[in-house]
Amino acid sequence: MLIRMLRLLPLLLSAGCVTSEFERMSRLEREVHLAHVRHSAESQMSAWLARADGSEILSINADRRVAGASTVKVLVLVEAYAQAEEGTFPLGGDLTYLAEDWMEGGGSMQYEKPGSTWSYRQLIRKMIVESDDIASNMILKRLGMRNVNARAVTLGMQATRFERLFGDEEARRRRGLENWTTAREMGRLMLAIFRREILTPAACDEMIELLEKTPRGRIAAGVPKFTPVGHKGGNLPGIRHDVGWVRVPGHPYVLSVFLDNTLPSKRSEDSGQVEDPGILAIEAIARVVYGALGPTDE
Repeated sequence: MLIRMLRLLPLLLSAGCVTSEFERMSRLEREVHLAHVRHSAESQMSAWLARADGSEILSINADRRVAGASTVKVLVLVEAYAQAEEGTFPLGGDLTYLAEDWMEGGGSMQYEKPGSTWSYRQLIRKMIVESDDIASNMILKRLGMRNVNARAVTLGMQATRFERLFGDEEARRRRGLENWTTAREMGRLMLAIFRREILTPAACDEMIELLEKTPRGRIAAGVPKFTPVGHKGGNLPGIRHDVGWVRVPGHPYVLSVFLDNTLPSKRSEDSGQVEDPGILAIEAIARVVYGALGPTDE
């Protein structure tokens, strides 16, 4: 109903009859909805926004359970550092890349030679910075999926659970297994890392450094390029997500934008460039949020 109303908004405004549901929204929420509909009206959106002090600013379907795609690699990252502190996972150790680990997909590990040896830190970096599925699965199998899910429970994450390895399309399509989360839970996890409230401050510093080296797209593309952003995006067919913090001087914030049922990328008739509606929507929402919460001239 709301999406249909937003599509009709220009007509409603011209007729002087804005509906009460839209009218009750805050200005920021209205602008976020409009940015979403402008670029990816067919998709469903979950969004969560909070200041670095933890105060919530915006929540739009933030507790809707969705496939987390690569955003849940942040929980794997947290589990790695947690087990390192517990003495059950040697961050300084290494692992052999086996032929059975290979899969086609994103990241550079698919081009490396099976039988090669990689340090855990190298694999963790590839998991976060490159979002490499092979590296992610090597780490996830070593940590234990059951342990990662137990960590989610310990952290109070009610919806976030792993059911399959990354890139396992057979498990996803034929068996209906998925890795689940919500915009709020992933946002709060990123907030805890940013505030150095999870594990030790030293562990958080290392995780922050990794997350701030991810490519500057999506949320990061919606803010000035010299503004530090630590974030983790995720893609699956019909899914475009991003969650992360933006270091606005004096008042940083954390934003989650999860979109599903997005249309596939297409070539623009005007520019000739390939455009992804879901990613364009996330970038537009990030610009709206930065415009509302970014530095002012005052």
